[in-house]
Amino acid sequence: MQRVFCVHYSADSKFVLTGSDETVIRLWRSAAWQKAGPQSSRERAGLLYSKKLLERYAEHPQIKRIKRHRNLPGMVKSISREHSNIKESRRKKEENRRLHSKPGTVPRIPERKKHVVKEILVLLGRYHVVHCTTCT
Repeated sequence: MQRVFCVHYSADSKFVLTGSDETVIRLWRSAAWQKAGPQSSRERAGLLYSKKLLERYAEHPQIKRIKRHRNLPGMVKSISREHSNIKESRRKKEENRRLHSKPGTVPRIPERKKHVVKEILVLLGRYHVVHCTTCT
């Protein structure tokens, strides 16, 4: 699979549709652990019982911990840690630059606006639509 350009959920949010640059649309289950085919009455009853238990004991600390737990591949963890370190160092550098320069010479720019390269104003009848192109 190449780069993914668009992602859409189905109306019942059970499936995810992705479109890539190789002109292929893929259909994914949003809950990959769920069985796709028909379920027997025993399976349905077991899943319903598990769901009811989770709802009943949702406030229990161990259940909360299990529910929050996510396994990530080591490479994803290390890359996200590296990105957070890069962001933190940029933030510190900007703060130091602001501290050691004349007041007002280094403006504060919100994080949202830092990544906007260009805004294009499109007039559609009585509506004004602003398209933002961002850096990735």
